[in-house]
Amino acid sequence: MSPFLRSLPMWLLFFLFGCAPSFTISRIDTTASGGILWPGEPEKPRIRYLWSLQQVNYIEGKSIKDIILGYDNPYEPRESPILLRPQGVYVDQKRYYIADPGAGRVTVIDRKNMKTFQIIYAGAEELQYPISVVSDKDGYIYISDPELRRVIKYRFDGNFIAYFKGEFLRPSGLAIDRLRDIIYVTDTLSHKIYIYNSSGERLGEIGRRGEGDGEFNYPGYLFVDRNGNLYVSDSLNFRIQIFGPDGKFIKKFGEPGDAYHTLEKPKGVAVDTEGHIYVVDAGKDMVKIFDRDGRLLLFFGEKGHEYGKFYLPAGIFIDIENIIYVADTINMRIQAFQFLGGD
Repeated sequence: MSPFLRSLPMWLLFFLFGCAPSFTISRIDTTASGGILWPGEPEKPRIRYLWSLQQVNYIEGKSIKDIILGYDNPYEPRESPILLRPQGVYVDQKRYYIADPGAGRVTVIDRKNMKTFQIIYAGAEELQYPISVVSDKDGYIYISDPELRRVIKYRFDGNFIAYFKGEFLRPSGLAIDRLRDIIYVTDTLSHKIYIYNSSGERLGEIGRRGEGDGEFNYPGYLFVDRNGNLYVSDSLNFRIQIFGPDGKFIKKFGEPGDAYHTLEKPKGVAVDTEGHIYVVDAGKDMVKIFDRDGRLLLFFGEKGHEYGKFYLPAGIFIDIENIIYVADTINMRIQAFQFLGGD
């Protein structure tokens, strides 16, 4: 942000920029599309690499390197032409939503034409560390910011509506049950999951600190499957917990360790249409796939910067077409993969 803009009162900035976001064009890189498969031959492949997304202000004829070198304001992350440290991703039939705390913004991309705008403000405040984002069936957008200690609701065009009611210590993960208009919010430092309606009214809560069933130790990412079941990445209990639509505990799986079937540093969690559970293990820089009983079926990815590899991945989302989106944080990109079917 320029010194002149910084000198303006916040209400005027919100009036000027909060009502009419400027648009850029994002670019998907399909260079290695279809050429990377897991597992490798001679086994039948189950996961195929599709693409990566890093540029959120694409200029025809310029590479990412050219754009970065031409970026004349390296001290204002919110104006970065690329993703910086994406941690949360959500996808519906119309848009990609990327929570990028490194840039202090949420990026919203139209899937049809890749037209892109940034959400930067939360009312009269700037977003500080937006870590998770979801959207409801009417297009309203919800963002959690643990530094602001707020969950914020926006219109489809990125205009601020309201803050969720109630106090938070550190709101982080978000998940939405679109059929019931229920939004789940992880409050990591409270070791609880709060339940909200889409109007931002608190309806209840799940959990407390502990190691028992339905208890948490610094919970993080969330996901809701087609049946309304809630999946919680219970980070420092090194496990995934599953709850029914009524909030009652169903089951859990996972244990600490550095073996492939254990969870060293569980982050994002998601479920495909066949019921397989995907867990981002940032400690291994990979995505592990389990059945509902917690048996490891497959893993994909490894530490690196090449296509299909990860460096401290975080959030994950799976859409109705079984496309898997992973926030590859240190590599500053979102990577997409296709589940090919089968157990």
